[in-house]
Amino acid sequence: MTLPEHAICSVMLAQFGVQQRFGWRGTLVVALAGISPDFDTVAKLFGDEHFWTLHHALGHNVFALALLAAVVSGLGRWVLGLRPWGYLFFWCMIAATAHAVTDCLYWFAVKPLWPLNDWAIKWEILEYLDLIVLAMWLTAAICLWKWPQRGRLIATVTLSLFTSYVLLRFATPPPTGVWKFITGGWMYDIPEGTPGFGWW
Repeated sequence: MTLPEHAICSVMLAQFGVQQRFGWRGTLVVALAGISPDFDTVAKLFGDEHFWTLHHALGHNVFALALLAAVVSGLGRWVLGLRPWGYLFFWCMIAATAHAVTDCLYWFAVKPLWPLNDWAIKWEILEYLDLIVLAMWLTAAICLWKWPQRGRLIATVTLSLFTSYVLLRFATPPPTGVWKFITGGWMYDIPEGTPGFGWW
């Protein structure tokens, strides 16, 4: 998923306890944990070869996820005074793990045991920049902003819809025609050299 989609997914997860216990400060910490595995995109600065080798490996393995969750929740305790740390760590770990698991739904490989081995998971169920998925997350964010008191319900509906969509895509043939375009095929029609899409 894209970084904003990972952030919104993490905000939805926070509605199952962190938001109620810590308010928006806690939700912000969980959202930070949920996007933290993508710190490995820094490998792009050292060239495409390093990017494709290290992205979804360096920050997406189980060891990095635990470390990132510990660091982010530790910052939440130290900077924002959120306690108990163990409770916050648990939800940060859930958000970071959800990041890695949802990335497995796409065509890029996630290496959960790196650097011990290069075993990778890629289910290739969804296409990156699927407009239906993007619409789900953006709608959820707008609904949560408009009705924050219904956060748990909004999160339940959103995560259920996303899961149902993933299962539907898994069980049906690859989309064609206009559906292929809507579900991510549009990005392959972008002219080469378009700013922001050149690394594609």
